[in-house]
Amino acid sequence: MKKKQFKKVFWGILFLLGAIALLLGRLGYLEGLNFWSVFFSIVLFGLLADGVLGRSFGQILFSLACLIILNDELLHLEMITPWPVLGAALLGTIGLNILFPKRWKYKDHPVPPYPRSSRRPERREEEILSGEEIRYEASFGYVVKYVVGSNISRIFLKSSFGNLEVYFTDASLKNNAAHALVECSFGNLELYVPAGWNVVINVRQAFGSVEESGYGNPAGVNTLYLEGEVSFGHVEVHHI
Repeated sequence: MKKKQFKKVFWGILFLLGAIALLLGRLGYLEGLNFWSVFFSIVLFGLLADGVLGRSFGQILFSLACLIILNDELLHLEMITPWPVLGAALLGTIGLNILFPKRWKYKDHPVPPYPRSSRRPERREEEILSGEEIRYEASFGYVVKYVVGSNISRIFLKSSFGNLEVYFTDASLKNNAAHALVECSFGNLELYVPAGWNVVINVRQAFGSVEESGYGNPAGVNTLYLEGEVSFGHVEVHHI
């Protein structure tokens, strides 16, 4: 069973269990238990299991923290809820991500040319990044980067507790395709790509969000494959 299919089955079963819990509660078989506590505990358990499968430390620890907060009376852990356990989850996430950084693997995709644009938005600061493989990490600050070159194939971008803007408006992709691996935690990451590009998004979201603004071209010859993970952060792709 493929991973996506497994996740659908997994979440489907969890929500079926929630439906059963609702009926049992109404029939009086769950006396002393609050339905919504049971339901949200099931959802949080699902997030916890998904975090374990995806090795997302933030999702694992914050799911555990929320489970403890939701059931603190049952577990007799009122002394550590809510802020101590949430603070421990935050510090634990940062520490584990430092000790065990992820090593992303690039996936092979079929190569689906858009002429290089001369447009470059005016900014106060900028740094030019070039080369076939580009890697940049930013933390605790506001950073703007421009990606240029004619044979770009791989880009790794990491933003932690800060704001990172990356412009691809002067970039040309190797064989008309490139893979961008993003890791955004407790921060903001914004990617600006030409409107003629096709952007395929397959980013894991753990208490975070990924959005697109503007209109891309699904039939575009240039394709940017966006992968990676966002945890307690925001990633946005702007088509300009």
